[in-house]
Amino acid sequence: MKTITKISTQKKAGRYNIDLDGKFAFGVAESVLIKFGLAKGRELDEALIAEIQTADDVARALKTALNYLNSQLRTEKQLRTKLADQEIPADITDQVIDQLKELRYIDDLAYAQAFYHTKQQLNSKGPTVISQELAKVGMPKLIIEQALQVYTRTEELETAKRWLDKLYTHYRRDSKRLQQQKMIQALAAKGFHFDVGQEVVGDYLENQNDDEQNAQELVNVVRQAEKYWQRYRNLYDSQREFKTRQNLFAKGYSSELIDQAIEKMHE
Repeated sequence: MKTITKISTQKKAGRYNIDLDGKFAFGVAESVLIKFGLAKGRELDEALIAEIQTADDVARALKTALNYLNSQLRTEKQLRTKLADQEIPADITDQVIDQLKELRYIDDLAYAQAFYHTKQQLNSKGPTVISQELAKVGMPKLIIEQALQVYTRTEELETAKRWLDKLYTHYRRDSKRLQQQKMIQALAAKGFHFDVGQEVVGDYLENQNDDEQNAQELVNVVRQAEKYWQRYRNLYDSQREFKTRQNLFAKGYSSELIDQAIEKMHE
């Protein structure tokens, strides 16, 4: 048995030095001091000393974890990585994680739900991309699936619509068919399901002014035809026309529009 002969404060706030039998033995956090009722004159055996030191290791690791969590929400995996980087043993980390879960400082489901909401509202991202981003930060698949329930199909449709004006302008020089394909593909790349892209793009294009669309598409096909006509200028006329038609068809233009464009090339 050893006796506590002195308890003194350290320079670091909230830390205390414990002297046993007149010699410094170890330091403890204030929470550990209180938990074990440490006071001058108390006797400690080796088992209790080991328990106190383990509790202090947990207290220090907990402080590190709380400092890390102070700035923003973190996943359990992120916190484990942080504590591992600080060379905190796995068994101590497990105890810290358990305490933080009880206090709701670590809640992967709440993190994932907040993540979905933020990415949807601020970045207008679709659910599949958000799911991929959550997987990258170590979120378990089951938690991702549970959190995904907050992103309803109605919300996905409304979020996808935010991109349509920008995409329509970006692909305005393409044929109607190619424009539709590219808009749907762009929405898929932003994380929206394919059927959602089909629905919102289809509705959007149907609501565009037909006369304006047709006029723009004629401008587009003529512009493309001029490029191909110039590219194949060294071919015979029949081959030149064939190559130009072939390329315009591949771009998604109708035979009627191609005929009009070719007619202009011969003028």
